[in-house]
Amino acid sequence: MFEFKMDGTAKEALEQINSKDYPIAYKNDGRKIVKVGVNYSSAEKQLTDWVIE
Repeated sequence: MFEFKMDGTAKEALEQINSKDYPIAYKNDGRKIVKVGVNYSSAEKQLTDWVIE
């Protein structure tokens, strides 16, 4: 699962994945679930923060 935020935080992106339970569709099919939250800074024009769970 991947969630992207612009001018937020990677933690906020990961919290959205968990709060909306995005991975539920994949929990019973045996796939390993990796959650990635990423932030892009429009001021810096680059990825500034990411977290993997």
